[in-house]
Amino acid sequence: MNDILIKVQKYLDDVSKGPIQVDKKLVEEFGEACKKALLKQFTENRGSKFELRMSNVGRPLCQLQMEAKGIKGEGQPYNAKVRNTFGDIIEALALFIMKSAGVEIKNEQKQVKYKFNGEEIEGRQDVEIDEKIWDIKSASPYSFEKKFGEEGGFNEVVKDDTFGYASQGFLYGESQGKEFGGWIAINKSTGEWTVCEVPKLNEPYKTDALNKAKSNFKAIQKGEPFKKQYDDIEETFRGKPTGNRVLGFACSFCPYKLPCWGSKLQLLPQQQSKGKNPKWVWYTEVNNPRKEDEINS
Repeated sequence: MNDILIKVQKYLDDVSKGPIQVDKKLVEEFGEACKKALLKQFTENRGSKFELRMSNVGRPLCQLQMEAKGIKGEGQPYNAKVRNTFGDIIEALALFIMKSAGVEIKNEQKQVKYKFNGEEIEGRQDVEIDEKIWDIKSASPYSFEKKFGEEGGFNEVVKDDTFGYASQGFLYGESQGKEFGGWIAINKSTGEWTVCEVPKLNEPYKTDALNKAKSNFKAIQKGEPFKKQYDDIEETFRGKPTGNRVLGFACSFCPYKLPCWGSKLQLLPQQQSKGKNPKWVWYTEVNNPRKEDEINS
């Protein structure tokens, strides 16, 4: 088990057994971090100008191109600011807990720059622990278990890395000549922790992540023509093809799916489901439609 996780779990286990002394300085730091989170999420104008940063440069190029051109996407749902504030506060709490548990943290929220081909890209790392750079993530129960946790792991994170987590982390490390350690993830529903480590033999992954960032950066800087990077996929229901086609994972979560796919895109109840409350699916082709007479009978 990772040393960070051991210290955190031991500390939280001690806390659960009864009151303990806490460092007042750390309490003050946590309070200030919460104040900054509120001000950042509720008062700052963060969407007025597109900018490539380490945190977004590893995302799909087609998504970056849409954003760079100012194409109107779906926009943020009404709960976005609350959700984002939760993430900031959980990160602040994670720092409080790790410091209280004796984890030696350096260079938190440090501004860093990475230079290549005469250009540079900026970012703000989370923390440095034991000479490695770590990223803190608040995760949904699904992501915690299936991506960062025991059922997932590093390979699962980088397999469909539509959020650019690998490029982000490796850029943080390379900008300082240090190793990227991985992700410290907290389940925002249960409070559980896990540490998803980068494997020791990570050179191929690091090379791919950095090349993806460089390629995307170059394409945006040159204003390369938009090209859809993903195809739709065959829909399956209970393991069998339905004859319909739907958006894949990356496109389903993209805020620019409607301007990208156009009028052929339909958000419909899952067509083969007989349930009263079927899940909603983004369809690109409906060749085998839902039979209302069978559903209502």
